[in-house]
Amino acid sequence: MILTRYFYTDNMNHPEIDAQLNRWFHENPNIDLIDIKYGSNVSAVADGGISATYELVTALVVYKEKKDD
Repeated sequence: MILTRYFYTDNMNHPEIDAQLNRWFHENPNIDLIDIKYGSNVSAVADGGISATYELVTALVVYKEKKDD
């Protein structure tokens, strides 16, 4: 069965996406990686003298669990 796992980080208090992925791969050595779908988005707002940017980075890992032989 094909499975997925969603990861994200933004400019708040989440670890960087590569740290999340590396930790998950280390904790789950029994997977066969199929693909990683990566995305990023930056939004900016300015209103009444207040401005901010918002960054979002996502990764969707597509994988199979290894079968015991």
